[in-house]
Amino acid sequence: MIYNRLGDLTAAEKHLHLALDIHGLDRRRTRAIVLADLAGVRLRQGNADGAMSTWSDFLNCADGVRSVKVRAAIQDMSVRLRHFPDVPEAQELRTRAAALV
Repeated sequence: MIYNRLGDLTAAEKHLHLALDIHGLDRRRTRAIVLADLAGVRLRQGNADGAMSTWSDFLNCADGVRSVKVRAAIQDMSVRLRHFPDVPEAQELRTRAAALV
């Protein structure tokens, strides 16, 4: 996420993909947080469809996980999705997120 903060979104996305591909990254909490970060990077790149797809994967992974970081990521996602009031997928994600919190 350092690359994200520096504004190098291409490198940020690349390294988040590498993190997902690391053998052993099977802890649901860790994987969920990486997916949430990846969705945020994709949104900053202007790839709203990619962000929503990744947030869907994030919610699938986060289901049943009790974590302050996951809860914060869900709330952050919900706030960002408010910018897409006319997009059915965004509304569906917000509904799913509300059920998890």
